[in-house]
Amino acid sequence: MVGKLIAKDWQVYQKQLAGFVAGLLLALALVGMGTPLLAAAGSLLLLVLLLVVGSYAIQSSVMLERKEQTQPFVMSLPVTPMDVFWGKLLANLVIFLVPFLLVSGGLLALVLTTPKPDGAVPWVIVVALFMLANFCVSLCVVIAVDSEGWNVFAMLALMTLIGPFLYWVTWMPGIREHLQGDAIVWSPQVLALIGGELAVIGIGILIAGWLHARKASFL
Repeated sequence: MVGKLIAKDWQVYQKQLAGFVAGLLLALALVGMGTPLLAAAGSLLLLVLLLVVGSYAIQSSVMLERKEQTQPFVMSLPVTPMDVFWGKLLANLVIFLVPFLLVSGGLLALVLTTPKPDGAVPWVIVVALFMLANFCVSLCVVIAVDSEGWNVFAMLALMTLIGPFLYWVTWMPGIREHLQGDAIVWSPQVLALIGGELAVIGIGILIAGWLHARKASFL
């Protein structure tokens, strides 16, 4: 049943996802053109589209279904609350991972195959994982908390952290001095950030799953 729930959400959002992927490919092309202005425009477009595809998937597959009162139909199926939890979690992750892997892989390929400094590879990975963690925490909050107001607040609050994080990680010792170099340096700061981001993703999923498992019913 979890697989069927995932397939249902995937089929619903295929066309929208194709549109987002087309926009991301355009943004990657702008970044790869090399000129500072086009690269900046492409980078901003990549960031915006990743945020939009994540928030759109969460709002459409969880918040909108909750608002339209589709739970009575779900309750008529042979599923448990945990089936619904894993179905929603994995379906949204699959939807988000398609553009996420496209952007992350595309940026890494551009850095490694062009004259751009290879020292930016750790920075790209740290920022990419932050975006993934941001999405996962937003998704877990929306799944675990029924209040639409708190859901929107959490998503907006997490989005506002992106700008300060980009500034902070760019000027962080252990990252800043290697950004313009050709050597890929996995400094202790980089490894700590990667470990922390993965831990946040794991803890968010565990907490949301624990809260959902305590529900005796969907009501």
